[in-house]
Amino acid sequence: MIISPPFLSAAHPQQNDAMPTADAGNTVVPDGDVCTASMLECAPGNGAYPVSFNLGWHGGAHLRAPTEGGDALPVRAIADGRIVYVRKTDTTHKPTLQYRNVRTDDGCVVIRHDTEIGEGENAKITYYSVYLHLQQVMPTLAAGNRIYRKDVVGTPGQIFGQYPQIHFEIICSEANLKKMIGRAPAPLGDTPARRDAVYGDMWFFVPRGAKLFASEPHPFRDDDSAPPVATLQPQSPLVAASCDLVIRMHYEKDCTLTTYRQNADLSWSVYGAMPAERDAEYNLYKRATALNGRYTDSSLASPAAGIPVPSPSAIFEMIRFGRCINDQLPAGARFNHWRKVRTPDGDGWINLSKAGVRAYSDADFPEWAGWSFINDDPTPDSLCDSPTVKRWLDVNHAGHVSHADAVTALGTDAIRQRMARAICKFPSEWSRDGLESRYNWLKSPHEALTNPLADEAFTKLIDHARDLAFWEDVSDPDFPHANEVWHFPPTAFVRHFRACNWLEAKELAQCIPRNMLTLNGFQFVEGSHSWDDSLRSAHAWRRELNTAMRKYLISATAQRMTHFFAQLMEESGLLKYVREIHGEDRPYAPYYGRGLIQLTHEQNYDRYGKYRRFPVDTALPQEFSHLGWNPNVLLANTNQVFERANCADSAALYWTCEGMTAVGKNTLSTSDAGIGIADATLASKSTNGNVSNEKINGLDHRLQSFVFIKSILMDMIVNADFEALSFVWRRNSSQEPVLDASGQPVIDPHTHRPKKKFYPTTHNIQVSLIKQRP
Repeated sequence: MIISPPFLSAAHPQQNDAMPTADAGNTVVPDGDVCTASMLECAPGNGAYPVSFNLGWHGGAHLRAPTEGGDALPVRAIADGRIVYVRKTDTTHKPTLQYRNVRTDDGCVVIRHDTEIGEGENAKITYYSVYLHLQQVMPTLAAGNRIYRKDVVGTPGQIFGQYPQIHFEIICSEANLKKMIGRAPAPLGDTPARRDAVYGDMWFFVPRGAKLFASEPHPFRDDDSAPPVATLQPQSPLVAASCDLVIRMHYEKDCTLTTYRQNADLSWSVYGAMPAERDAEYNLYKRATALNGRYTDSSLASPAAGIPVPSPSAIFEMIRFGRCINDQLPAGARFNHWRKVRTPDGDGWINLSKAGVRAYSDADFPEWAGWSFINDDPTPDSLCDSPTVKRWLDVNHAGHVSHADAVTALGTDAIRQRMARAICKFPSEWSRDGLESRYNWLKSPHEALTNPLADEAFTKLIDHARDLAFWEDVSDPDFPHANEVWHFPPTAFVRHFRACNWLEAKELAQCIPRNMLTLNGFQFVEGSHSWDDSLRSAHAWRRELNTAMRKYLISATAQRMTHFFAQLMEESGLLKYVREIHGEDRPYAPYYGRGLIQLTHEQNYDRYGKYRRFPVDTALPQEFSHLGWNPNVLLANTNQVFERANCADSAALYWTCEGMTAVGKNTLSTSDAGIGIADATLASKSTNGNVSNEKINGLDHRLQSFVFIKSILMDMIVNADFEALSFVWRRNSSQEPVLDASGQPVIDPHTHRPKKKFYPTTHNIQVSLIKQRP
C-alpha cells in the first residue's frame, strides 16, 4: 500500500514523516514533513473531523491547500485506484450553492482503492477516498477509469466562501475495517497480535509485576533472579512494576523506547523515554550476531552442548519486531528480549518477551497509540449522540454537553488528539435519502445549539445539502450504505498507512523500468520491457520481497525502497535472475552469485549461512558445507530456484550488513543520504563492491532504474516523459584486451575471460519516465 497526501509540492519531494504533527490550523510546518505540510486541517468548528461545535457529525476534514508561487496546489489522488464517481463543478452559479450568500463549490471525485497491507486474503482491503468542493474537476476523469497516485483530480475550491479548500474523506465498510485493524472494532484487550500485517512501531503491553534489573541479563535468562545456570549468577530485581505499562519501540535510524501508562479516564499517555540508541537500525545485524555469540562464549560453557542456539536471523527478528515473524527459534531454544526502559518505579532492564507480555505493531491499531472506535450513537440523524464522545467533551463533568462546553473541549489539545484518531460509524452527510429527518434536530432547542433554525433557514440548508449530495450516484456495488459507513480521520489515515509500504503486485510491477538504454561499445541501445512481463515478475516475487524489506527496515521509507529496487533491477535482470553468469568454475559453483543481489564471494556465503544457521549439507565438500544452499533445489531452468525467500532475504541482509560490502558501511545507511545521482552512485558502489565509478558493473542500468523508480515511489511530481541523466562511466572497447607485463591478456577472476580496456566517459542521456501502466 503506497499512499500520499492529496497535496504535494514539486519543490519538496522528500518523504520524512517522522516530524511532529502540527496542530490543526497551524500553518507553521517543519521542513520536509510531507504529511503536515500537505494536510493543513481547518480548526475545530470550521470543518474539522469528526464533530462540529454544534455536535453535528462531520465525516471528513476541510483541508486548506498549500500554495506555491502564489497559486494553490492541485488536488491529487492519494493512491492507485478506480474512479467510481465524478461530478463536474457547477458553472451556472446555482443559488443553492450560494448558501448564506457565500459560494461553496460542488465538484466531487470518489476513488475506490483495492490494495494490500500484508500477506494473505485478510490483508487485502478496499477503501474509498472522497474529494469534494473542487473548483475544477479534470475534464478527462470519468467513472470506471483507472487513476494513479499523484494524478491530478482537480483544483481546490470554496467552502462557505473560504478558498482554497477541499473536503477530504476516507470511508470503508465494516468488513474492510476489520481487515484493516485485524479484529472487530473494539480495544485490543488481550486479542493476539496479527501476523499477516506488521508495520510501523512495535508496542509491548507489560503487565503489573514485571521485574526490573540493574544490569542487562543474558538472553538465555527469562528471569535473572532465578537460580544460577553455569557461570550466570542471579541478580536481585530492583523492583516489580507497580502498574501495567506499554512500551513503544520506534526505529528511525536510532531506536527509542517510550513508556506509556494509563490515566484515570482510561486513555494512555507518555510517562517517559530512554535516551535513543544511536544508529540502531544500521547495527541490528551486529547486535543480533553479538547476542547469538553469548550462547557460545564461556558464560554457558558447561551446558552449552545441550542448549539449542537461536540463529542470528531469528534474534534479528526478535529485536526488530519483538517476536519472530519469518524465521523461528529452534525447538527448545530460549531467547529473551531484554531492554532498558523508563518506568514510574525507576529505570531498569525488563524482559519484553516474558510470558504475559504481548507484542503488537501499528498494524493492530492499539488503543495505546490513541486509536478508538466510536459505534455507540443510537440515533440515525446527523447529531452526535455518542455517549463516548459526549463523555470526552463533558469538561465540567455535568452529565451533559452545552455548546460552550463543546467549544472549550474541542479547543484543548487532549480532546483534539483523541478526535484525531477516532474511527467512527455514523450516517453519511452526502446522502439525499432522508435529508430532512437527518437534520431535523437543527429546528429544535438543543443544549449544543446556540440558536435553532427557523423553517425558511432550514429549507435553504436542505436545498444546499441536496445539491452537494452524491451517495446514491456512486457506481460501485461495494460502496457502503450511507447508514453503514465507517469514517477514518483522513489525515491520520494517510500518515498511519505511510508506514506500511507493503507493495501489491501492480505497485511492484510499476517499479520495473519499461525502457532501458544499454551501453554497447560506443553507443546506447534501447530495450523495452512489457507490462505483462513486469506483472508476472511482480506476482512471482511480491511476497518474498515485501517480507525481506519489512524485516530489514528497507520499506520503512520510500527513499530506501527506491535505492534498493534500483540495485535489484540490475543485479537480477529486472527480477528474472538469481544466479550470476560465468560462476560455474568456482569450487562452490552451485552457490556462486546466488540471490536477487548476488552474494558472489565465499566469505559472504559463509557469513549468510552462519547468520541463518543453515544445516550442514553433506552433498558438498566439507570445506563448503557451512554454506548450506542445497544444489538439488535448482530447477531445470537455472534462472529459477525454489527458495525465493532465501534469495530475497539474502539480498536485503546484504543491504544491511556492512561486512558484505566494500565501502566501509552498510548500504541501508548509504541510501538514507539523499535522492541525488551522487547518492545513487554511492549505493551502486556499495552494492557492486567496486570503489570507482568507472568500474561499477551495470552503472548505466542502476542509475536509469533509480531515476525511473524515484518517480514512482517518491512524492516527487513528474510532468515530463524524460529526465536528463549525466554520469561518468566506462565505455568499453570491444577489441582491446588488458595486457600484463609480459604482454599476455589479463583474465578477469570473476568472468574467467580476458579483461577489456575501457575509457571513462561522461554520458548524457534521457531516461524514460513513461509508465505504460494498465
